[in-house]
Amino acid sequence: MKTPFVRKAMSDGDTTDVLVVTQFFPPESMGGAHRWAKLSQHLDDSIEPQVLTTFPTFPFGEFDRCWQPIKRKTVDGVPTTRLFTYQPVEDTTVGRILNYGIFSMLSTLYVLCTFWRYDCIVTMSAPHTTFLPGLVGKLTGRDWIIDIFDLWIDNAADLGYVDEGSILYRAVSWLERISYARADAVTVITDTMGEYYEDKYPELSFDVHVIPFGVDTELFSPDVEPADSADIIYTGNLGTGQAFVPFLRGFAGVDGNPELMLVGGGERRIELEQKIVELGIEERVTFVGYVDRDEIPSLLAGANVSLVTLKTEHELDYACPTKLLETMAVGTPYIASGTFEIQRLTKEYNTGSVVKNNPDEITKKLQEILQQEQKRQLKGQNGIHYIQNQHKWQNIGRRMSEVINSI
Repeated sequence: MKTPFVRKAMSDGDTTDVLVVTQFFPPESMGGAHRWAKLSQHLDDSIEPQVLTTFPTFPFGEFDRCWQPIKRKTVDGVPTTRLFTYQPVEDTTVGRILNYGIFSMLSTLYVLCTFWRYDCIVTMSAPHTTFLPGLVGKLTGRDWIIDIFDLWIDNAADLGYVDEGSILYRAVSWLERISYARADAVTVITDTMGEYYEDKYPELSFDVHVIPFGVDTELFSPDVEPADSADIIYTGNLGTGQAFVPFLRGFAGVDGNPELMLVGGGERRIELEQKIVELGIEERVTFVGYVDRDEIPSLLAGANVSLVTLKTEHELDYACPTKLLETMAVGTPYIASGTFEIQRLTKEYNTGSVVKNNPDEITKKLQEILQQEQKRQLKGQNGIHYIQNQHKWQNIGRRMSEVINSI
């Protein structure tokens, strides 16, 4: 059983009080929700973080609605304040706008009422609506760090969620531009993401730092007891950014009748269930739905290979998803869509295989990895070493502390 985290006693001298504004926070299960839960625990002792978030919402409909205007609680030694927002039970555009918009306005009001308590404000995006409380905090004289883990507005347009000519898109784009011009520092998860924003705003001079996602190496441990999952596994959201169809077609062509387990949920589940019946592989595919995060390591460890399916025609070259890091942490190799960051990592460290989103190529790679146990073990061990050396939260927290202390 894991020991609850307790922040160490503060060191002598001045402290830096930091307010972290984030739309997502545990018990929400998406990777971004855990980012500042973990970073807050691993900052230098001289930094005193407080988290401002809302009541858990994602996956939609999985949490009870809460109508309290505000609730305070200490979570793993970190003071956490939750503000009211609308909690949609289904994934709709209007529901997301209300969810993001109400929290943005109320968190901005919170900053206006309490800014004097903090030396620095960190706002995590996605969504970009968290820029508003950060911008207001900057106008009150606070230092401001923008932490980006997703090209939110750009991806929303690419995926058809919003029209680039709409008032909403233009307003958020304006807010993004103003925010980058005003922020003291911008942190991103990969070099490719940093280069993307520098190319997007060449006339702006902003301080960019790469702070990748970490991995909870106690939870996602190579020593975890493997569960009886399947030969092949996918964990994560069944959403529009995923290239499921070519991977399902590729899986259907693999000899030997291997089994596939899909762990997670999302708006495309019905579509995928229909596609699986169409391909005649329904007896070999299992939909598990959402599971407790603590169950995922054992499921990953019980599989021979993990799938990381990304649409490569959109602005996703920056992507190095947490599902990729977590499968490496437990020693399970992956077959992944060839975004730039994943290609770079795979080529340098030999932790899995990269494919184009082409069914024939996917079939070939799956057939190879399933038949070659020695190669699977080598790639798995390489993944474990990579995570231990570069993605432990202790090291990531140290890097973020350096950014905070530098401004």
